[in-house]
Amino acid sequence: PDSERYTQTLRMPDYRRVDIGFSWQFVHEGTTFGPKNPFRGFNSMILSLEVFNLLQTFNTISYIWVKDINNTQYAVPNYLTPRLLNVKLAVAF
Repeated sequence: PDSERYTQTLRMPDYRRVDIGFSWQFVHEGTTFGPKNPFRGFNSMILSLEVFNLLQTFNTISYIWVKDINNTQYAVPNYLTPRLLNVKLAVAF
């Protein structure tokens, strides 16, 4: 951090990420139900599944600079989140 520009040789690796998502609307306006079906009171139901960072890549977004007792600085990478799974159910009455 306290060096001249020409001595700054630390570079971050390329950022790679793949996200994917799926949705399924299993209750819509055209869906008909019997009188005892528990879903008859709903106008719409959508189930969504999203997978973030599908390839489980460890993307470096920044570095935290740490000094040791001899005043030597080390760059510790700061990573983004690993793979995340998101499931959502959206219901309209």
